[in-house]
Amino acid sequence: NLRKVFPNQAIIEIDSIEQAMTYVDESSSKARIESGKRILLLNNYKGQILKFCPARSPSCYLCCNLHTINLMSNCVYNCVYCILQSCLSNPLMQVHCNLDEILEELDQHDKSLESPLRICTGEIADSLALDPILGQSAILVEFFARSRNLYLELKTKSDHVDHLLNLDSAGRTVVSFSINPESITRTVELQTASLESRFEAARRLLDHGYKVAFNLDPVLYFEGWQDEYGELIDQVKERFEPGEVLWVHVGLLRYISGLDGIARQRFKGSRVFDQEFVQGPDKKYRYPKPLRDEIYSFLYSKLESWDPTLPRYACVERPEHWKRHFRFVPEGVEQVQEYVMQRWEGA
Repeated sequence: NLRKVFPNQAIIEIDSIEQAMTYVDESSSKARIESGKRILLLNNYKGQILKFCPARSPSCYLCCNLHTINLMSNCVYNCVYCILQSCLSNPLMQVHCNLDEILEELDQHDKSLESPLRICTGEIADSLALDPILGQSAILVEFFARSRNLYLELKTKSDHVDHLLNLDSAGRTVVSFSINPESITRTVELQTASLESRFEAARRLLDHGYKVAFNLDPVLYFEGWQDEYGELIDQVKERFEPGEVLWVHVGLLRYISGLDGIARQRFKGSRVFDQEFVQGPDKKYRYPKPLRDEIYSFLYSKLESWDPTLPRYACVERPEHWKRHFRFVPEGVEQVQEYVMQRWEGA
């Protein structure tokens, strides 16, 4: 019952997205984005349900074979670097309600698979930001627990996990928390859960039979970055034993053309995009390679000193990256997936 969930908000029945867009302030890109985040559009998803991750790299990069289902698009949080500010076709907070049809298609796909497949809901939305209201993830956890070859990843900057704790995930759900130093969480990842809250949520999940991973992404370059990211990994060491975390994905800041201008308009005084960037084969801008190598070497070394067998990887770098920083070069995306999921029992 929508009125119980939103007792004080206007609820309007519409015929199209175009009609919903009439409620968006189009006076500037800043107004467009911020007014769109205040409009929750409930509709049915009509496109292809199971897709490759939208961040999938061109063939010159080794990606991790992640697939996605889009239960939502857009995010209530306000991260300065967020790519959704410039890549979505509209700024509305969309929630797709035909979950029964989505699960039916997933079930059919599961029956056709001969090998594990990791599926994420958090690529164009935060998987758990609105879940205390929407309750979608609880349904997914129970569905994936019964599947043959499907494994669920819920990706989040929130600490909204308590509604999941009493469910039996059968070990088939991982909640991957995006983490950054507390200074970044406070000043760049606005309205998100604090770093401490994310760590505490991860511990509650582990205590209730869930899997946990971390996304050290995007890593930002700034004066003092080594001290702050070193301290961040030390905090992980203090809270989690070797072997408890399934993987750590490491990704350095990258963005598409136009995002920097939008971010500067929305977040006055932010210096996130003030560094030198170069454009890669995927048309995204990123730090120059010598700097990337320096940052990766530092982070991988710190992670290895804590957990020597921890799967740690970057999915937006060339095979040369693996040759430089690891002991092997995967032959393709399937081997990257095997490496990433090696600690996931049954996968």
